[in-house]
Amino acid sequence: MPSPTGAWSLRRLASEAGVLPKVARDAAAEGVIDPMVLVESDILLVRLYGALKRHVWPEERRPANKDQGLRLWEQMAIDTVRGATPEELGPATGLFIHQTGAQLANGPGEYCTELFRLQDKPFYYAPIGKWFRELPSQRPDSGPSAG
Repeated sequence: MPSPTGAWSLRRLASEAGVLPKVARDAAAEGVIDPMVLVESDILLVRLYGALKRHVWPEERRPANKDQGLRLWEQMAIDTVRGATPEELGPATGLFIHQTGAQLANGPGEYCTELFRLQDKPFYYAPIGKWFRELPSQRPDSGPSAG
């Protein structure tokens, strides 16, 4: 969703995503978002990036004081969200992230399928649909009379 020219900054994206400005700068540095063309939907990517960068899988060795770039599963999760259309992101849409990829799920059937498939594996769940509904343009007070 494009916003008016100049309306988005890394600091504003970070604030809307609920992360530190450094997280948005790091996301830009790693190519998760394009700092020259920031759009509202980048809030989702920055929020997901911030959550994933703190995540360490069991038995994974990852020094906290040294960034090692995007891990493959992080890139796959970010690409899954980047490629999702607004029509795919219902209120109950979730992203199941595991060490070999990521899968969007909508509704109880898809949730159960993913839970069954991942039952013996560690996974991270991100409520992407909920996050999408929290975007400024999706808020109830963002209608034409708001402002």
